[in-house]
Amino acid sequence: MPRVARLGAPWSVTATAVVRPAAGEPWDSVTRFPTVQQALADADAAVIVTEWPELAELDWTEAHSAMRTPVIFDGRNLLDPDHLREIGFRYTSVGHP
Repeated sequence: MPRVARLGAPWSVTATAVVRPAAGEPWDSVTRFPTVQQALADADAAVIVTEWPELAELDWTEAHSAMRTPVIFDGRNLLDPDHLREIGFRYTSVGHP
C-alpha cells in the first residue's frame, strides 16, 4: 500500500476492527468507510485481504453496479470465481486460474 499511496492512488477501506493509525503512518491517507458497499462505490478495484463474513456474504451483484471498474483481486480465495465472472467482474485470485 505505501508505494501505491506515494504514487497518488486513492484508497478506501472498510475495516471496523482497525483503529486509526498515528499521523504520518502509511494508512493515515486511507479513507475509511463503515460498510463494504460504501467503500466500493465508484471504486476501480476490490482487493480482498481478509476472510471477514461481511465480504463472503456481500451482495456482489449490487457491488458490481456500484463500482466504476468491476475488478476483484481475491488474496484469500474467499469468493466464488465462477459466480463473480458470471456477474461481470474481472476476477483474479491467488492460486486459481
